[in-house]
Amino acid sequence: MPSLINIGLLLSRAAGFLLAFTFGIQKIGWYVTAFHAGKPLASIGLAPLIAKVGFPFPIILALWITLNESIGAFFVGIGLFTRFAAASLALGMIGGLYTSVQLQEDWLRTALYLIIFTAVIFTGPGKFSVDRWLQSRKKKPNPTSSVPFLTS
Repeated sequence: MPSLINIGLLLSRAAGFLLAFTFGIQKIGWYVTAFHAGKPLASIGLAPLIAKVGFPFPIILALWITLNESIGAFFVGIGLFTRFAAASLALGMIGGLYTSVQLQEDWLRTALYLIIFTAVIFTGPGKFSVDRWLQSRKKKPNPTSSVPFLTS
């Protein structure tokens, strides 16, 4: 039974990664295109939308969301800094949910992302993750520590 739970956690992380990462890559594309066209950051991507809804620091928030949905989603997917990355993504989804409701857009997809990332915060990454692998490496004793001439 524990293996099935860990497979379920892996699948939850993978779903969160796939859902968010596709949007993160899209946003990176917006910035690359704008950079090559010489457009200011305030006029592209999410920054104008964030400003319209009334959130402060629209450029900073837009860049954070882009990093969240690309690098943060990747971290959740592989299970590295999992709870921190999932918390950052969930916070971004709360902002996205608010924005969708304010603009009277479909908010269901954002709510789904919020549920996935909140679940990952509570459950953790599971056995099949980089976090767990790093944790297991810390617990193993160093075999050379008992040999005086091999230690520094």
